[in-house]
Amino acid sequence: MGKGIKHGAKKWSTIIATTATSVLAITALITVYLTVAAWKVQQETTRPFFVLKESPKVELGNELSLELRFNNVGVHPAVNLSSETVVFDEQLSAEPVYLDEASIVNEIPKDASSSLVLVIPGEEIYPKQFNIDGHYVVVDLQYTDPILNKSYNQTIYMKWSGVREGKLQPIVHVQVDEKDKISQYFQEHNIDPKLRSQ
Repeated sequence: MGKGIKHGAKKWSTIIATTATSVLAITALITVYLTVAAWKVQQETTRPFFVLKESPKVELGNELSLELRFNNVGVHPAVNLSSETVVFDEQLSAEPVYLDEASIVNEIPKDASSSLVLVIPGEEIYPKQFNIDGHYVVVDLQYTDPILNKSYNQTIYMKWSGVREGKLQPIVHVQVDEKDKISQYFQEHNIDPKLRSQ
C-alpha cells in the first residue's frame, strides 16, 4: 500500500512539474511576442515621415507656380526621395493639367526640409482669367529609411481653390468625402495605381 501512495504522489508531482513548465513556456512566448510587437511600434515611431512645413506658396503670372515644402519629422533620415505629382480640375472631367515625377539624391535628415516646385504652363491653366476653377494637387512620395532598410509610400491630397473675382485663393487639404472621387478619377484616367490605393 505504501508503494501505491508513493507512486501516486510521484505521478502528481510529475503532473505539477509539467504544468508549471508549460505555464513558464507560455509566459516566455507571450513576453517574446509583446517585446517584438513593442519593437515594431518603436520602429514606426522612428521612421522618416513628411509633413507640409508651411502653407504651400501659390504664384500666378504667365504660369501657375506651386511650392510645397516638406519637413521630415521622423527620427531617421530619408534617402531616395522621389515624388509623383498630379494636378487636375476639381470638376474631374478633363485630363490632368500636370503629371510629373521628381527625385532627390541627398539624404534628408530629421527636421530637414525639401521643396517641390510645380510649374504649370499658362496654356494649361489660362492664368489671365478673372475666375479659375479649383484644382486638386495629389503628391505621392516614396522614400527609404536607410537604418531600417525599409521603403515607405505616402500620399498627400490638397486642393488649390483657384481664382475668385481676380483674387488668388490658397491651397487647402482635401476633405474625406473628396478622396473617393479622386480615386475614381484616377481609375478612369489610368493614373498610377499607387495613388489610387492610398
